[in-house]
Amino acid sequence: MFDISFSELLVVIFVLIIFVSPKNIPAIARAAGRMLQKATNFMADIKEEIEREDKFKELKRIQKEIKKRSIKP
Repeated sequence: MFDISFSELLVVIFVLIIFVSPKNIPAIARAAGRMLQKATNFMADIKEEIEREDKFKELKRIQKEIKKRSIKP
């Protein structure tokens, strides 16, 4: 999902160690994990909604096709 290289991750960890006290790092990590989980769930919901809409469009197309064929003698 996110394209973060190992070196970028090390820079983030280094900056975190410098600017945040070690006592707060676990709380920040938990909050970041919750935010990432919410973002992942949100993206999954959006993907599911798009797939549902595609299936609905396909069913509507099939319904029109059936009606079109049943009207012609």
